Amino acid sequence: MDVHQKIDLELDKLLVNPENYRFDPVKDQQEAILTMLQSQNTKIIRLARNIAERGLNPTKRLLVKETNGKYIVLEGNRRITVLKLMTNPNEIPDEYLFKSIFEDLHAKYKDSLPKTIECVVYPEEQQEAADGWVLLEHTGENQGMGTVPWDSAQKQRFEARHKQQELSRALQILEFLEANGIDISGVEATSLKRLLETRGVPQMLGIDFPKKKKFILIESQEEVLQRLKKLVEGMSAEDFNVGKIYTLAQRSAWVQNVLAPQPAAPSPSETGGTPAPVSSNGNASTPTPQPVPSPSPSNGTAPQPTAPSAATSTLTSPALAPTPAPASPGGYYTLVDPNKSLPPTTPEKIKSIYRELQIVNITGRSAAPHAVAALLRILLEITAQEYLMRKQGFQLDSRNFFRNPAEQGKVYDRLDEKLNYIATRCNLPGNLANALRVLISDQLITTTLNQVMHNTIFRAGSTAIKELWQNFEKVFDYLIDEMK
Repeated sequence: MDVHQKIDLELDKLLVNPENYRFDPVKDQQEAILTMLQSQNTKIIRLARNIAERGLNPTKRLLVKETNGKYIVLEGNRRITVLKLMTNPNEIPDEYLFKSIFEDLHAKYKDSLPKTIECVVYPEEQQEAADGWVLLEHTGENQGMGTVPWDSAQKQRFEARHKQQELSRALQILEFLEANGIDISGVEATSLKRLLETRGVPQMLGIDFPKKKKFILIESQEEVLQRLKKLVEGMSAEDFNVGKIYTLAQRSAWVQNVLAPQPAAPSPSETGGTPAPVSSNGNASTPTPQPVPSPSPSNGTAPQPTAPSAATSTLTSPALAPTPAPASPGGYYTLVDPNKSLPPTTPEKIKSIYRELQIVNITGRSAAPHAVAALLRILLEITAQEYLMRKQGFQLDSRNFFRNPAEQGKVYDRLDEKLNYIATRCNLPGNLANALRVLISDQLITTTLNQVMHNTIFRAGSTAIKELWQNFEKVFDYLIDEMK
């Protein structure tokens, strides 16, 4: 039975958890606060400013464990850390880079900071029940039991309502389709946005977007819905991905191909047999060529079949097997292009894992997305570690902790810490550094792969893993090239 109570507790009675799951266990609250500051970097500053200006989020109570009269925070350690430091910035070591920011926040907001915090308190013997709620809070939607995040269309809808702006082009069309009973569940709003912002594409679909206004129909609604339905079906197909519409030319060509009338399959009476098979992308496969009939003799008797001679064999050809739809623009079912090779100087373990990713399928009948996700997680970890050791002087110490000798006491054991160092301090080209920062800040890399590895509920999705690799591959190639 879940036994807990709601209590308003004074700030100084709440202890930052030295066994916080965000880092390895430390000896006391002071070290926990220092570790939190080091690991969270600018994120902790943004949180402090937000709480100073707006207060604590009223929809999120702190979760606390009572042990021998002490109240240890299980959920909400970041919030308590910034409140304690804004209330008393003297607790911050002088060498901390952002100490002056907390001092400024203290001077400006000290009278309005909360002195007591509403908490949900569990007795020590109920920690397992409390930890269940902590796990649910930090491991995604968990098949609907956790927080189900908004997709890009839902975010846009919120922003449009609150900023009193017109909905984006993609969201306008999605709502139009939904209102007319067309299933849009397989459409990514960001991909649709790419298409609708390409010159000429809206007009192909029979619509137009006057400046800062809602879209208008330039063809009949029936015709527009037919075209949009074809577009939706194409974008919902298993073999569709953003690589097919990456450039302007690709987008226009792809839409033209989707909207083009498809040749009707011949009837059995016309072919003398079964209709032509249909491939997985919806197009009729190439029909089996038929032998050229001999002309009927003048006496009206039926022509007799004759064996083809060497001279006439070019008139007929063997039956052609239907061509399956390719798994990707490159025509492969694995995550990594099987025809791509790494430089000879690449560390052997990276080459070995990379070759395995060229063998194990992520789509198709023999797809193994969990195996691919695990291999990709290992590849990212080893690549980041090898790069930092070879190019930045990182080392594994006697206790097998991964450290930068230039940073006393700092340990880089988590993948996000290593990637963040590479993104912010290794002088990557601007576009690659920005791409890596986005991946880290959105937790696409660490959360997606960690949950597949460690959460018994979370399932690996082929689409999410493929998109992650597409976004990271150029960074990977750069790191490998730098290790030559």
